[in-house]
Amino acid sequence: MADAGLLAAMRRRGAVVVGRDGWTSAAHFGDPSREYEALHAGAAVVDMAWLDRRMVMGSDRVTFLQGMLSNDVAALAPGAGCQALLLNEQGRAVAELVVLAGADAFAFDGVDSSLAAAQAALERFIVADDVEIATSAEPQRTFALLGPHAPAVAERLGLPTPGADAYAHAPVTIPAGQVHVVRAPSPGAGGMLCRVPLAAADAWWERALEHGATAAGVDAFDVLRIESGVPWHGRDVTSETLALEARYEAAISFRKGCYLGQEVMERVTARGHVNRKLVGVEVTGGDVPAPETHLYAGERDVGWVTSAARSWRLGRIVALAYVRREHLEPGTTLALGAAGGSAATVRALPF
Repeated sequence: MADAGLLAAMRRRGAVVVGRDGWTSAAHFGDPSREYEALHAGAAVVDMAWLDRRMVMGSDRVTFLQGMLSNDVAALAPGAGCQALLLNEQGRAVAELVVLAGADAFAFDGVDSSLAAAQAALERFIVADDVEIATSAEPQRTFALLGPHAPAVAERLGLPTPGADAYAHAPVTIPAGQVHVVRAPSPGAGGMLCRVPLAAADAWWERALEHGATAAGVDAFDVLRIESGVPWHGRDVTSETLALEARYEAAISFRKGCYLGQEVMERVTARGHVNRKLVGVEVTGGDVPAPETHLYAGERDVGWVTSAARSWRLGRIVALAYVRREHLEPGTTLALGAAGGSAATVRALPF
């Protein structure tokens, strides 16, 4: 949840404070289309209040996580990171994580509900292993600097980009305290995530605005996320989703050894397909569809929407949706809501 000082600052700017999946943040700070333009073509700062962190420590942490997570975390040198999934025995996505390797610990970054699910599931498998999973010792807050001009703003803030690889990370000491900077490859042009001491969060936010970033909130961020085809665990992906149904190619290694859920992953891969996939859908006319609005081919129910928003750049509604494999070809036209509803055209991602 947001601290009182930062929420007070948001309210002073006329922001709308909302709650979703356990987090609290600003829906927007004025004109969401202007915020989106900064995210897409300039530099914007977003309060990522829904993100949290867990630390994984102990001498067995590498071998333990290598046998549990979908990506090759044993290959990560200190300062490197990767996206990974924790699956169950049926290959379903219990949690989505960004794994950051340090000299003596791993950090897990992700949506708070996803991290909580990961911790609970992993702790069931810790028996004689020297592994401990805990929250960060110091309360912190994560902000994102996103957009093609985000590196220039970061430089003025004294935050060098920590390497060219996705999820490269490094601690940086600035007047506000030590900031942990993580390279974010998406959404849009990407940028960096900055984990700031909670006591310095309000001051850091103000400095980012003073150095050229535009304040952007959830509405604008969500449009860019959907356009970029980035799934949100807990919204586009749940613990009932097969990992290969979603856009998680970068989170899965098919060259590493055994891990939880691997047998299902290999079997589905050998079969060559899953029954449905998460795709982009472009809606012509009508209102923005609510999550779980179904898609039809004639009278046949062939999928459902998970996220949707009106794109200022494209001038129409864009959505993420699960669609059966018979209808995945880009350009396929489906009906939204029922036969005869608004046209929903399958599009390749990103939009």
